[in-house]
Amino acid sequence: MQIKRNNRLKAKLVYIILCFLGLSSGIDAQIQPPVDSIGSQLDSIVPTLPVGDTVFIGVDSLQILSDSLGDNTSKIQLSKDSLDAPVQYTATDSMIYDIADKKIHLYGEGVVNYTTISVKADHIIFDWETNIVTAEGMPDSLGRLSGFPEFKDGDQEFKAERMRYNFKTRKGIVYDVTTQQGDMIVQGTKSKFVSGDPGDTTSNDIVYSNDAIFTTCTHPEPHFGIRSGKQKVIPNKLVVVGPSNLEIMGVPTPLWLPFGFFPISKTRSTGLLFPRDYEYSDQWGFGLRDIGWFFPLGEHFNLSLKANIYVKGTWGLTAESQYRKRYKYNGRFSIGYDVRRSEALDGMINREKSFKLQLSHNQDPSAHPLNSFGGTINFQLNGYQARVYNDAQSVLNNQLSSNFSFSRNWRDKPISMSLSFNHSQNTNTNNITVNFPNFQFQTQTLYPFRRKERVGKEKWYENITMRYTGEAKSTFTGPDSTFFSQRTLDEARYGARHKANAGTSIKLLKYFNVNPNVNYEEVWYFKTIRRDFIDDPKIEIDTVNGIVTRDTLTLGQINNQLIQGFQSFRTFSAGVSMNTQIFGTMLFKKGWLRGVRHVIKPSVSLGYTPSYLSEDLGWYRTVQDTLDPTQFDRYSIFDGGIYGSPSSSGKQMALSYSINNIFEAKYFSKKDSSEKNLKLFDNIVISGNYNFAADSLKWSRINISGTTRFFKGMTTLSFRTVFDPYVNVFNKNSSRRTSKLRWKEEGKLLQFIETNVRLNTSVTVSKIRALFQGKEEEIIENLDEEEENQRTRKRPEETDFLSLFEQFRIAHTFVLDFEKTTGGRDTFKLSTHSLSLSGSVQLTPNWNINMGNIGYDFVSKAITYPYLGFSRDLHCWQMGLSWAPTRGTYSFYIQVKPGTLGFLRVPYDRNNADAIRAFQ
Repeated sequence: MQIKRNNRLKAKLVYIILCFLGLSSGIDAQIQPPVDSIGSQLDSIVPTLPVGDTVFIGVDSLQILSDSLGDNTSKIQLSKDSLDAPVQYTATDSMIYDIADKKIHLYGEGVVNYTTISVKADHIIFDWETNIVTAEGMPDSLGRLSGFPEFKDGDQEFKAERMRYNFKTRKGIVYDVTTQQGDMIVQGTKSKFVSGDPGDTTSNDIVYSNDAIFTTCTHPEPHFGIRSGKQKVIPNKLVVVGPSNLEIMGVPTPLWLPFGFFPISKTRSTGLLFPRDYEYSDQWGFGLRDIGWFFPLGEHFNLSLKANIYVKGTWGLTAESQYRKRYKYNGRFSIGYDVRRSEALDGMINREKSFKLQLSHNQDPSAHPLNSFGGTINFQLNGYQARVYNDAQSVLNNQLSSNFSFSRNWRDKPISMSLSFNHSQNTNTNNITVNFPNFQFQTQTLYPFRRKERVGKEKWYENITMRYTGEAKSTFTGPDSTFFSQRTLDEARYGARHKANAGTSIKLLKYFNVNPNVNYEEVWYFKTIRRDFIDDPKIEIDTVNGIVTRDTLTLGQINNQLIQGFQSFRTFSAGVSMNTQIFGTMLFKKGWLRGVRHVIKPSVSLGYTPSYLSEDLGWYRTVQDTLDPTQFDRYSIFDGGIYGSPSSSGKQMALSYSINNIFEAKYFSKKDSSEKNLKLFDNIVISGNYNFAADSLKWSRINISGTTRFFKGMTTLSFRTVFDPYVNVFNKNSSRRTSKLRWKEEGKLLQFIETNVRLNTSVTVSKIRALFQGKEEEIIENLDEEEENQRTRKRPEETDFLSLFEQFRIAHTFVLDFEKTTGGRDTFKLSTHSLSLSGSVQLTPNWNINMGNIGYDFVSKAITYPYLGFSRDLHCWQMGLSWAPTRGTYSFYIQVKPGTLGFLRVPYDRNNADAIRAFQ
């Protein structure tokens, strides 16, 4: 009776455990909350089990009928200590249920899941009484430990050698743990972690570690890191460390920190921007570059405030912003101000100030169907980029420009409007030109006589077109040192212009296109010029030495005076042009040359322009010459105007001609047994005109120009030659035409004036392959995007020796001038002959040689700003050197790759201020 009672109690206990586990069949199981009592149904459901303390369930032998109770669970009472959700677990090898100790052992790729928490290991022990999971690895067939624990809670996960975790308290202890937060990897000998409550948005996961090292190195044994005795990690937010020091290759360094805060947030948040560089300069002292603060301004904007600070007074501030709104716009903004201190050999202190403003704004095409707004602005004062940066692009680029505009079209209306800002700047001459505002209103091509509904054949007059353009703008010019001054405003030029034209196109005799046209232009100005002769020679007074100098070579001076007030002029022109095409072809049946084609595109036009020199119009005036009292110089009161002045050539009735010649050939290719086309000359153009209304010099000079390409576009040859039918008198710097025809004077048709020949070659590996291997060359449409791709492009696969130079470019420019000089002597002048190399050569996956620019100018016999360097990939570190010998600057560094610890950098360099001092 006692044995039967014991077996019955044992059966009840087993059934409770099995109900607790929720086993059905196989190896998968589900642990339900424990129960306090079970009904009398146990007597008929649970079989009699032998007396013992341990139950072993194999993978193929576990068959428990857990569904015998059906849906009758109303009598089951949950324990107050039970978990609030099922615990699911699996294993590939076996499970052992230790009933006496109330534990479950999972062997072979064991997995335990509870809500958002997952534990994986080759050996997992679950204590259902304490809700504690213990996980560790197991020896493999070679006796090596494998299958180490992996813990995951939501998006947080780590690996360890051993771990314990309490599902109820959500706390655990891990040994030899490795976890990653963003790019930060934390390795600790012992860590305690507390999981936040998923239902409480204010709670956070927290990891406390002892004797831990955090690093961005992904190697199992980190090459560097910051080791500290105590650490606190709040995932996706912050790493806080106590006393710590930098460790390299397992060796502690003297670099010590009393404490540290390192943000690891995946989201944008306000925080410190670590310096990009640490420098020492003899001129400036110790300094930090690009130290600052980051501000996220809403959902779509970022702002970074950065500073360059040196202890001897050199400093600079930069504000940078990036913004983006999907399907609307994107762009970036940068404004900088820099003050550079320099000390001359005599001890004098100079402070040179420079400024930059850069803006790029792009509107998404889908943002608005009718309006468009965007462009770029690149404005600098006092050579900002050449002072602050030393790379070849910043130093050699002396042309800056901007173009920013707003435009609007009207739906179902043939009109459009635009408002723009543009500027150009030469950093060598320091001259700035700003055009703002530029307003333009124009119509599309209008057909005023075209029928809305076409019936029958189109009439000739239905192709008559009309178009109107109205514009107004202001132009400000001046040196950058005084550009923002009252003088620039006083010398500003502004005006408005109206242009209207009409024309049509007529097909004549099937092969000729006849295009008559009429043009009208009206220009408004609000300032004009007056020039008056003053009978008072120029006198210069030297107030220092008390010397008075009087100009005895001139009779007086010309006084230029600006007259305020509205003035306008109007111009008119009419003309007719005719063009056609003539084809000439010669075919060959034998040989590699199969044919030659010559395309001639002649064009003849007759144009009329009235004279605007009449005194009645008042647009042109005369003023006495300062050297000859009998001579008077003509000038226009609109000289220097933003839209120019009326033509000073007088009445024009000119017949203009242009003959464009294109030469092509067809040859037989043995490579693929097909005929291919070859363009011999892209164009050879002959042009000139004859003016019927001129009193003399009716014939213009004749211009001949042409272009051809060699080696599949690698080399471009262009030339321009000028001939004159009149006799010319040559002096040192120019030539003067006479009214004598050379045919009548010397029996020759034309006189040679000058020739210019230009040869440009650009060689890349892709072009060499296209030339020798028949591969097509990649067409580059966006140069800026291609340069960025080259910087980020992975090393190409080495298929041949040329693969090393895949990102390399060689450019050669040759310009030859041939002209007449004094006495009619023919003179050759080599005006430009330069060779430049740029790009990079990746010798190995880790070694890279950079050539920002290196070249040689054969005319000046000098190297053109070489900028060389190399870089070495050191896994989690990188090393590099850049050198500009012409400027005297260099930079050597070893630093951690960009990331959370990217501020760890060892620099050694010399800036341009120290280089200038060294050269003095």
